[in-house]
Amino acid sequence: MNAIHINKETLDYYYNNVFKLEEFKKVDPCGTVYNLLEHTSEQLDIELGALFVAMISWGNRKVICPTALNMLSNEMLWKPSRFILERQYLNSYKNAKNNCVYRTLNTDTFKTICDNIFKVLSNFKSETPTLEKIFYGKTTKEIINIICTWLSPAKVGTMDKSACKRICMYVRWMTRRNYPDFGIWKTRKQNDLYAIMDVHVSRLTKDLLKNKRPSWKSCVELTNIFKSWDNDDPLKYDIALMTLSDKINSYSKKTLSMVKYS
Repeated sequence: MNAIHINKETLDYYYNNVFKLEEFKKVDPCGTVYNLLEHTSEQLDIELGALFVAMISWGNRKVICPTALNMLSNEMLWKPSRFILERQYLNSYKNAKNNCVYRTLNTDTFKTICDNIFKVLSNFKSETPTLEKIFYGKTTKEIINIICTWLSPAKVGTMDKSACKRICMYVRWMTRRNYPDFGIWKTRKQNDLYAIMDVHVSRLTKDLLKNKRPSWKSCVELTNIFKSWDNDDPLKYDIALMTLSDKINSYSKKTLSMVKYS
């Protein structure tokens, strides 16, 4: 595959012509949230389930997805809100090998995070708390900082040290109103989001950015570029980049296989 020049026209093409929702759901962690939607329509279930999926979305997606599916189905029984509000998490992962939930996330840390979220929900004076209500009136940057604090035992990053990729992705899932995202935070604007920045995105967009490392500065820089291309739905270019990256990886594996067996 020839070198691809990343620009608006290229990413518009990948978003409009190459991205396919069903294919995307099969390989991306958001696909497990679609599985959750088959079992519940409660907003807090979706918010919490998606948050935990996002929390463990680092590493190999082939491992992330079954791990997330196990969490939602076998541990949370498709009811993440009940799992938290009734503190069912205290008895979760009893059979976890070496007390491991996923990679460096152990069961004690997982339960500490659940406790953090339980306390937040318990303090919210409403019969039907939702994260959307809790975050009402806050900027997206403030929301990202708050969630990073809740999940801090899992080392999801902070703006001074990272691009907060997983949390930006989660807020995109909840806010953006086009596929593959869920758009359940109706009180928020989809052009008030931050780009998903990691090592792969940094490499793909290196010719666009002054900040070459995957940091919060490069995240903001890429976000502003996306907004200059489409101020109504800037994060569609995240989807385009991921689609392009998948195609590049697929081509590379095919080429490697041909070399290996030739």
